[in-house]
Amino acid sequence: MTPPVAELPTTLADAHAPILALAAERQAIEAENSRIVSKIATLTAANADLAAVNQAADARIAELTAIVKMLERTLYGTRSERLRSDKPSDEQIAFVFDEIATGVAAIEAELAKAGGKDDKPQRAPRPRKEFGAHLERVEIVVEPEVPPGCERLEKVLIGVRL
Repeated sequence: MTPPVAELPTTLADAHAPILALAAERQAIEAENSRIVSKIATLTAANADLAAVNQAADARIAELTAIVKMLERTLYGTRSERLRSDKPSDEQIAFVFDEIATGVAAIEAELAKAGGKDDKPQRAPRPRKEFGAHLERVEIVVEPEVPPGCERLEKVLIGVRL
């Protein structure tokens, strides 16, 4: 069996209609392709930016890790491995930890900025659920004994809502 043959157009206007439809479809496909190519270029540029940020963050993390290792070696290394014979002061140790905390915060901020996380609004905290209305409320006040010598002083209640 042979498939049925589609009827050929008989007029010139009927012949132009499918050709014009195919041309319009081709233009739509080419426009979609150019949009996809531009989107790929944008994503490639963003990927390169993220790679640079990631590389900078890795370098900073390596610096901070070296600082921590030096501090640990100074504090806990055996005498022959210590860099100095005297231990670092509390101010020096505090400075090292401040430097580390600042570096970590800077890395996190840079990664969040590069990842676009700061565009999202923070969700409001959920309110704490209260006890059910059917539960009995009991208030117990425990008053401490008055120590000797404080009998005449005014009592102050702590933790009471007015």
